[in-house]
Amino acid sequence: MSQRSIPIFIRETSGVKRSNEPVTFGLPLPKGFTCDVSALRVLSDQNIPIPLQASSLAIWPDKSLKWALLDFQASVEPLKASEYRLEFRESPSLLPSHPAITTMIDGDRAVVDTVAAKFFLSRTSSGLFERVEINGENVSDSSKSKISLIDKEGKEHLAEFKQFSLETDGPLRTTFRIEGDVACGRMRPKAHLVLRITFFAGSGSVKIECTVHNPARAVHPGNYWDLGDKGSIFFKDLSISAGMALGDNPVIEWTDRHGEPFSILADKELDIYQDSSGGINWKSANHVNRFGRVPNSFCGYRVCAGGSIVREGKRATPIVSLKSGNNIMSGAISGFWQNFPKAIEANDGVLTLRLFPGQYKDTFELQGGEQKTHAVYLSFGSVGDGADRLRWVHDPLIPRVSPEWNAGTKAVNYLVPANNDKHAEHVKFLESAIKGENNFFARREIIDEYGWRNFGDLYADHEKAYYKGAEPFISHYNNQYDIVYGALVQYLQSGQSEWREIARDLARHVIDIDTYHTEKDKSAYNGGQFWHTVHYVAASTATHRSYTKNVLKYKDKVLRTGGGPANEHNYTSGLLLYYYLSGDQQAKEAVLASAEWVINIDDGLKTIFGILDKSDTGKSSSTVESTYHGPGRGAGNSINTLINAYILSTNRRYLSEAEKLIRRCIHPKDDIQKHRLLDAERRWSYTVFLQILGKYLDMKEEMGERDFMYCYARESLAHYAAWMADNEYLYLDKPEILDFPTETWAAQDMRKANVFLFGAKYGPGTSTALFLGKAKFFFENSINSLLSFKTSHFVRPMAVLLFCGNMHSYFAGHPEEKAGPVSQDHDFGSPAVFIPQRVKAVKKAVMLIKLFLIAGAIAATALVLFSKMRP
Repeated sequence: MSQRSIPIFIRETSGVKRSNEPVTFGLPLPKGFTCDVSALRVLSDQNIPIPLQASSLAIWPDKSLKWALLDFQASVEPLKASEYRLEFRESPSLLPSHPAITTMIDGDRAVVDTVAAKFFLSRTSSGLFERVEINGENVSDSSKSKISLIDKEGKEHLAEFKQFSLETDGPLRTTFRIEGDVACGRMRPKAHLVLRITFFAGSGSVKIECTVHNPARAVHPGNYWDLGDKGSIFFKDLSISAGMALGDNPVIEWTDRHGEPFSILADKELDIYQDSSGGINWKSANHVNRFGRVPNSFCGYRVCAGGSIVREGKRATPIVSLKSGNNIMSGAISGFWQNFPKAIEANDGVLTLRLFPGQYKDTFELQGGEQKTHAVYLSFGSVGDGADRLRWVHDPLIPRVSPEWNAGTKAVNYLVPANNDKHAEHVKFLESAIKGENNFFARREIIDEYGWRNFGDLYADHEKAYYKGAEPFISHYNNQYDIVYGALVQYLQSGQSEWREIARDLARHVIDIDTYHTEKDKSAYNGGQFWHTVHYVAASTATHRSYTKNVLKYKDKVLRTGGGPANEHNYTSGLLLYYYLSGDQQAKEAVLASAEWVINIDDGLKTIFGILDKSDTGKSSSTVESTYHGPGRGAGNSINTLINAYILSTNRRYLSEAEKLIRRCIHPKDDIQKHRLLDAERRWSYTVFLQILGKYLDMKEEMGERDFMYCYARESLAHYAAWMADNEYLYLDKPEILDFPTETWAAQDMRKANVFLFGAKYGPGTSTALFLGKAKFFFENSINSLLSFKTSHFVRPMAVLLFCGNMHSYFAGHPEEKAGPVSQDHDFGSPAVFIPQRVKAVKKAVMLIKLFLIAGAIAATALVLFSKMRP
């Protein structure tokens, strides 16, 4: 792409004037655009250069920028749009002077000067700041500032911080990471705390991302994962309090709804408390505690002043300010009502932001390996200096570029601008997920998919198909088939902000709740992602952890098998793309941690069988059965995660592990019939593996590595695609072999279309026309068959098409896309059968027992003979 000026669109949707609001977003760039972030410049809608903080998130093989993270400050009028521009300048132009952050670190202390305010941090403090200065005057009261937890016995514990580091150091945005612990009472593990405190140039506002984490393992007796587990920690309150230095005429100013004016309250205490979602199903069984009871007390929120209720409502988006003399301090919590219960209080010069509020009529339970991250904002300023009062927090500006630019960069493969997609039925179907009657947002309301543990997840409505009860069936999807990725692809192709919103909320949920954050359980579980909740069984007290003890009441023995994280549910492509679009460090950490989990579960030295045999366990490559290690989604997801970690880190260790699994599971000379791939119920997901193999080839092609493994994978893909061309059919053409011939089978046919497209790209030229024809057949029939179902809108088929559907549209516009021929021949040998560690260890154990018995028999015989020989 030769374009050197990129329009950046920013729209204000809340009716609130935005002035110098900080924005952070990731931007894809084409190969060869620039290697130097300092050559990038942003111009305002007045065509005036403005300060930019740019950093590299990913690079192309030629070392040019592939993804850049951009920080600048935007101004937009209410309900208007502004067009900024990113430019590349070989000779950087001088920028107008602008406030820049300066940071000084001295041991356990740091001073961050944003020009508008000066913040003093200390690792040894139990609060956020030792002091905050505005115009040289301390406006904070550290004696009233704290981060505290109240245990279930009512005892307060203050946070103790141990680690202190500068995570992002920039002139416009700087972030400190502070880690520590807080006690949770006797006989309970401590909760781990991670604070990311972000400062913005020229601003007295700070963003505090507070993660509270239970590092203990769950005991999960019987391998069921219900609330009330002995590994959980219980507490009544977790809060952040910020004290203000009081002067003359202190007053409280507050608003409970975004965009509305502030009310004034003098000489009283204020409490804004959200008890439930405020939705029609606010008392849904989705919110049961460990005793099976729903503790929600009332619908929505209440505002109390001086102990009396002054206002009630459904869904609060509050901002609360303390004003004293010439100074003002404001506080807000992002996602306030969505992550209920929540509270903000003001009393005696203290703002208290209750992340887990003591007003709730229950004890909070953080399960073993579970965490929750909240984004809290504080703002310090002078009354007359135009302090923003955090009006932007509940609906921050999100810059975007055009779908045409996103597609043209090739930073994400197979993007097609929605306006250029000629498959109208397909586009209309996908758009129904955000615009239609059954859109994802509306479906949250059915089971009230809100609250600090639930928000962001999607209602697994397809699981209610065989449920006949009166209450809404509770089931959670846990990002099955990587809806985070599918939604972000749609966002890049359409520019519709709803897609990004869905992906953001779900990504945050996956990172916090669906991932098992512990190192104290067995290696097969530590760090893995939990499955969707059990098919056709209410989630009950298992929340999002797959298996509940309540399955024991079902007669079907299949439902009685408990289980935790496993390789068939390990989705990281969406988290990687979310990191590139947002710069969210936790998303990056989650991808790398998932790759380490894949490696660890395959490490024979981490199991009890390692005493007898040190070979690989096979847990990273099995699908459905522990003895099957051919193409399947278990191995496919493991390889995909390792590839993503390599793309993110460029650490060849991850790529080597991925290639090891490829060689284990597929071979160019496989006797495919032995895999019984036409057994749809057990082997359908081999197409998942082949899609990942196509992704691997795309990556190797981009890197210019046409080596042995590239040729190995290419020949394997072509071999399987040729077999599919002769043998595959539409799943629903043979409903008799399916347990439940549902709409999802129609959607899964889309995967076959993608495999054929990869086959057309990487297979022999003599097969190109055949493969393209097969791809067209499966694409069109998948869509038409799916739309014939009244249940086509269910989340599971939608998830499949979100992940798979764009590839055919891309090739329709790029029929010439074909990998070049490989000049070198390779001897790939013959397929080898992988034997898991457990099988080898059992055989060795049996052999040792036999040898022991033989040795014992020999010894006994010898003893008898010896005794007879004695005189």
